[in-house]
Amino acid sequence: MSQQFAVIGLGWLGSSLAKTLDRLGHDVLGIDLDPEIVQDLSEEMPGVHLVVADATEASVLRELGLETFDGVAVLIGENLQAGILATMNVKEIGVPMVVARAATDLHRRVLEKLGADRVILPEQEMGEQLARTMSSSHTIMDYLDLGDDEAVVEIRVPDKWVGKNLASLHLYQKSGLTVLAHKCKGEGGTIPHGDTTLREGDVLLIGGPKEKLDKFEPLRT
Repeated sequence: MSQQFAVIGLGWLGSSLAKTLDRLGHDVLGIDLDPEIVQDLSEEMPGVHLVVADATEASVLRELGLETFDGVAVLIGENLQAGILATMNVKEIGVPMVVARAATDLHRRVLEKLGADRVILPEQEMGEQLARTMSSSHTIMDYLDLGDDEAVVEIRVPDKWVGKNLASLHLYQKSGLTVLAHKCKGEGGTIPHGDTTLREGDVLLIGGPKEKLDKFEPLRT
């Protein structure tokens, strides 16, 4: 089902988000104060409606009809004050879902106080993800932060698990983690069962608290 989203701030993060939402079939409005950025992106994102506008002015956002949108992402980079004002404006005009970008923990707390439904610190989150991936000795293929304290990792089955079934690992009892999906080499993913036997080259999706994932020995060796 197509939805309407607006992205305020069309830097590397904002433009990537706008392009992806467009590819997913949604109606996307991209907003930036810099006319050169809007002009440069117009050829890259022909399916996205791009406008030059000042999102710190609530009247401008109302003229653009943002109060009828399903969600707005405020991804203004270096100008923290502009990001705060834009977040406050989109919440005040009644946008039901607002994602805002923060640069520091203090900035994050301010945005949360203003009612942002989700606040991201992209540089910090990317750094944490890279640290986990680099320290896994190539066991972790991908890491998905679910917010709060939960995450999902995609891992190659460790050598010492090959030939064993999932029930024999007692994963949840020992580590508080859950196997969410199992994928055999060259096949699609399936919901796993206790009698699923693991083979070399298999891939697992494992979810649970970040703290438990960080301490889980097979992901660290």
